[in-house]
Amino acid sequence: MKTKVILVCLITVSLVMSLLLSGSTVATEEKEVKIGIMQALTGDLGTYGGPMTDAAKLAIKEVNENGGVLGVNITAIVEDTATSENQAVDAANKLVKMDKVPAIIGTTSSGPSMAIIGITTGKGVLQISSSNTAPDFTTYEDNDLFFRTCPSDALQGKAMARLAINEGYTTTSTLVLNNPYGVGFEAVFTEEFESLGGKILESVKYDPAGTIFDSEVGKVCKSEPDFVMLCSYPETGSVILKAAYEKGNMIDIDWLLSEGLRDETLAEMVGKDVAGNYIIAGLKGTTPDPRVAGPAYETFKQKYEAEYEKEVTTYCSNSYDAAVLVALAIEKAGKAEGTAIRDSMREIANTPGEEVTNISEALALIRDGKDINYQGASGEITFDENGDVSGAYCIWYIAENGSVVLAEPIELEGPEVTPTPAPSPSATPTITPTPTPEEATPVPPKATPTPKEEATPAEETPAPCFEAVFTVTGILAIAYLVLRRRRA
Repeated sequence: MKTKVILVCLITVSLVMSLLLSGSTVATEEKEVKIGIMQALTGDLGTYGGPMTDAAKLAIKEVNENGGVLGVNITAIVEDTATSENQAVDAANKLVKMDKVPAIIGTTSSGPSMAIIGITTGKGVLQISSSNTAPDFTTYEDNDLFFRTCPSDALQGKAMARLAINEGYTTTSTLVLNNPYGVGFEAVFTEEFESLGGKILESVKYDPAGTIFDSEVGKVCKSEPDFVMLCSYPETGSVILKAAYEKGNMIDIDWLLSEGLRDETLAEMVGKDVAGNYIIAGLKGTTPDPRVAGPAYETFKQKYEAEYEKEVTTYCSNSYDAAVLVALAIEKAGKAEGTAIRDSMREIANTPGEEVTNISEALALIRDGKDINYQGASGEITFDENGDVSGAYCIWYIAENGSVVLAEPIELEGPEVTPTPAPSPSATPTITPTPTPEEATPVPPKATPTPKEEATPAEETPAPCFEAVFTVTGILAIAYLVLRRRRA
């Protein structure tokens, strides 16, 4: 009888140990937290995606240097969308279904993001973009799983219209990408420009996969508007601008450019005239103003340039902030799951909470159980009910040396538009034939957005410690049977 009691006690202890060990194993099972980064490293937006990816990786490096999240490091898994909706769908499926990431930073452009949003939301994965500006995301039924650290084109289209009126223009034709970015931008611009007394003469949408745009240029310039509003990306946009120059459509017609063309290589891509001057020197446009963040932006800029030995480009600070926010939300939530990250996103970005710009300080405050209000390198980040942020805009223009210069801010409110001293394009000299532009990198055809998928539970791996527990329990059971047999 005494032997039975001892064995029963040992088996009980074994079972209790299994429960305790299983709990501790779940807490330490993950050796890393995986985060997906989807950017256009090639294609029409290849010049943007690389620097933006670098900015996100810089943020993750800083987080890991400060203890990571939940006691483990973050691992960034980078996928190239090639500025293609088809390739973006393939990359999203890999990140969501194979890598099982809880969050994705990206994509670079709105079209690929709209193509994958059904995949991410269907699997409960949070997506945060630093450069998707299409207004369509504001009202998309995404289960609050889509955020962005850049403002919507609902604001930039308004800024463009006000810039045009300020320049004294009364008529325009629009030439835009036939994707969510271009179509959304054009719609907002048209409404605002007409409300301010302007008139739209022609509206043309071009195929992002195209390589020659002579007919599109001819259509928007035929009616001789005061200016053409071009919403484009560098590769296709540079071909369009060069075609306009060669056809003489920059002599009496001005061009205003969206921020998608704000790239340091644009002037070189378009080329120079016979006198050796950059063809598009003096052209201007609108862009979110990265300077409004003040010291936070300057600190980020210094870190980025020290790390990569190159200058910050468009949306780099927004990409940095997107990665920081995901990391802080994971630490706040206490687990790396898409819906948990979502539920913590506004808690670490919005008021109330202690204002903080430093990653180390932000993580320390969260670990101490305190509320924070992260102030981004890209500016004030406060997410509304749609995951959108507000923004400030300014003029940018191409200098004589081909570089991009940020100029005066653009006021979005008030009945009048404040005049700005930014230079106007100078008259283009008499045109002489120039070589045919090189073909831009083709972009694969657009894909239909993937339908939302039902969320499925993550695969579970048994905790390794159970094997030892079961072995001990088995030995005890055999010992018990041996003792019973001897007594018999």
